Amino acid sequence: MTVFDHTTTIKFETPEALQVDVDLPESWSSLMGAHGGFVTALAVRAVEQHVAGQAIRTVSTHFLRPVALGNATLCVKPLRTGRSLSTFEVTLRQNDRQVTSTRVTTAIAAEGSQWDHAGRLPVPPVDECIVVPGPPGIRHLDHGVGVLDPAHLPLTRGENAVLQGHIRPAEPRPIDAAWLTMVLDYFPPAAWSKVDPPTGGVSVDYTVHIHRTLSVALPADRWLAVSFRADVSTDGLSLEHGAIAGPDGDLLAESFHTRWTG
Repeated sequence: MTVFDHTTTIKFETPEALQVDVDLPESWSSLMGAHGGFVTALAVRAVEQHVAGQAIRTVSTHFLRPVALGNATLCVKPLRTGRSLSTFEVTLRQNDRQVTSTRVTTAIAAEGSQWDHAGRLPVPPVDECIVVPGPPGIRHLDHGVGVLDPAHLPLTRGENAVLQGHIRPAEPRPIDAAWLTMVLDYFPPAAWSKVDPPTGGVSVDYTVHIHRTLSVALPADRWLAVSFRADVSTDGLSLEHGAIAGPDGDLLAESFHTRWTG
């Protein structure tokens, strides 16, 4: 079991139980408290234990308060359970206060109209990207191996709020819904390539849509491409659009991340 799998394992007392105590360990520390992508991945893991035959498709977390490291209580509430589509609400509480609310939509793989005009992400090859060490204490970075496009780096005050590069798990594992949910919040905010932190670093809402997953671990020489843009910031809020693609270029998932820039 990888560290990611160990720290995101949810153990309900019974299959029918909808509440469980969880630990947000130091290994998932981020800029402020617990890493938001990890917290959202916990909600994915919880819902996976309460739905059969349906895959995680959309996850949307609202951060009501900063999430502290340590103990928390996770509650799952089925809102709609259908044969083809289901919706759950997952809440996280600390010190008798709700700190996050996550809506998770699951669905069967149904036949229907399909198209994919996304094209390849405009990311330079891996050998043209560089390793950028993170600041001390940001331990969620230990869970991946990432390289960044040197043309768009944090703290460079660039013209555009763009961040892109490549990522792979720190330990070989499938690229599933929980990991994709975590990793789309792994990199520094795109805003930091345009303005200095902490501007644009506080999460308000975080949504991930899963297009497809990879059921096997990446070969040693394969990477996932990532791209993040925050093209608009108005009245104290910016919207960052992220995307992650597989080794063959197919889009795996997209994210929409609202951040405080006030």
